[in-house]
Amino acid sequence: MTLSYRTVWISDVHLGTPACRADDLLEFLGQVEADRLFLVGDIIDLERMKSRPWFPDAHRRVIGRLIEMSNSGTEILYVPGNHDHEFRQLTGREIFGIPILNEAVHETADGRRMLVTHGDVLDAEIRQGTNLDAFGAAAYGLMMRLDVLVNDFRHRLGQDHLSLAARVKDRIAKAQAYIQRFEQVAANYADRRGFDGIICGHIHRPRVRTIGDVIYANDGDWVEHRTALAERHDGALHLLSFDREAITTESFEADSPLAA
Repeated sequence: MTLSYRTVWISDVHLGTPACRADDLLEFLGQVEADRLFLVGDIIDLERMKSRPWFPDAHRRVIGRLIEMSNSGTEILYVPGNHDHEFRQLTGREIFGIPILNEAVHETADGRRMLVTHGDVLDAEIRQGTNLDAFGAAAYGLMMRLDVLVNDFRHRLGQDHLSLAARVKDRIAKAQAYIQRFEQVAANYADRRGFDGIICGHIHRPRVRTIGDVIYANDGDWVEHRTALAERHDGALHLLSFDREAITTESFEADSPLAA
């Protein structure tokens, strides 16, 4: 069964890395239709490919599928992130008919103005006055390499994917402090600029909640969580979570914070 939405946001796919869940994303894109699709950064991991070029057929098929969707009438907008920041040099231009934007403004069907940005623009403010700089660099890279090795073994046994990085982040206080600070800084940033909310990625943590009067929505990733953000045709926001059995949804009510 195909799910139909007004808008879908995906980010942090990291094509070009072994951790990318390209086959799952292809299946997801085959089950979900949208009038508009935002690619919210880190779609192709150009940073990783500089040192270790790797781009298997499944990753090429994802690119092909996106181009096919664009040619078939889905409006696709690309907002690059920190791992594909070179594409920011093409802001205002198009790649295969897909516009490249530094950031975007999206108005929901019920009239809310949402800022769409990858989220790395917030990094300096998040780290200011804290000792959070070290989180996520070498340690995160090691976790993701272990993730790939462990899940290669699990897949050979016919077992489902297990995200070690997500589980570790759930249990480390510093990781939780970073996530909470990111969410607050993101909401403040949107509020200062006069938006009703912000939609981003970057930290691989799917979540929709209200912070003050601002909606914070993070679409997650396709490395650890296999999630996307979707807007129904009435303007309601949902988190979509993919597994091989089904796509599940978590709805969001403005007066009730929701954590994924």
